[in-house]
Amino acid sequence: MKNTNRGIIYIVIAMVLFSTGGLFIKLIDANAFTITFGRALIAGLIFLPFIQWKKIRISKSYVMLVIAYCYLCIMFVTTTKMTTAANAIILQCTAPLWLYLFYVIVKGKKITKRDLVPRIFILLGIVAILGESDGGNLFGNLLALTNGIAYAFVQYNMEKDYPFSDASVIGLNNIVLCLAILVLLPQNLAFSGLTVQGWLGIIFLGVFQIGVSYLFFFKGVRLISALKASIVSLLEPILNPIFVFIFVGEMPSVVSLIGFGIIFFGIFLTMIPDKSVQQIREY
Repeated sequence: MKNTNRGIIYIVIAMVLFSTGGLFIKLIDANAFTITFGRALIAGLIFLPFIQWKKIRISKSYVMLVIAYCYLCIMFVTTTKMTTAANAIILQCTAPLWLYLFYVIVKGKKITKRDLVPRIFILLGIVAILGESDGGNLFGNLLALTNGIAYAFVQYNMEKDYPFSDASVIGLNNIVLCLAILVLLPQNLAFSGLTVQGWLGIIFLGVFQIGVSYLFFFKGVRLISALKASIVSLLEPILNPIFVFIFVGEMPSVVSLIGFGIIFFGIFLTMIPDKSVQQIREY
């Protein structure tokens, strides 16, 4: 089998595992912080043997990465509990919009039609989803939207070169997340009320939805282009609400579905390679 085909298969496996997050978060009868802590602890323990402690160097970029990652994990579980799984994951996937705004405002990137049009579609999709929300659902959607900003910062800082391995980054991030919850929010941890099914769900999230999935993801990205990996990654926001609908019966509203379609289209447009750049590279 060619490396490209293997890479696509690895990414597909990773996305299927990632997509189970919404389902198990809905099924586990525990608060968001308990699930987040349990999932991160198990994932951290899995990667613990692979952490290159001697190579770890604390930099501004890595501190930003850890903060954004902690917020991302906590808010994804929280918003999945508060709003529909579909809203939580698709609003998180608005990261391309926020990353673009960051480059324009902070980095002085020039605004071009090719860059601007896809982001307008993403923005219109956000407006559609938030426009039909009310009460607690609106608050959950707004929090999910901030998760898209956190996801953008995670992507931005993951591109930096660190002296330690990807496995070290994943393991250390989850350990720091656990410590942060223990220090700041210990009163929100409630494992005593978990059923056997709840424990099994948290173990699955830690081992497969976070641990094994990231191993497949990083391995796949190294075998195919970043563009192809991004396109295949769209499986997560598609499969996540499908799994929740099949096993939980949760169905997004018609307006939300329209918003999803608009956002998906905008994200897809951001992934179309620039022909002018390709032509320059060919010469």
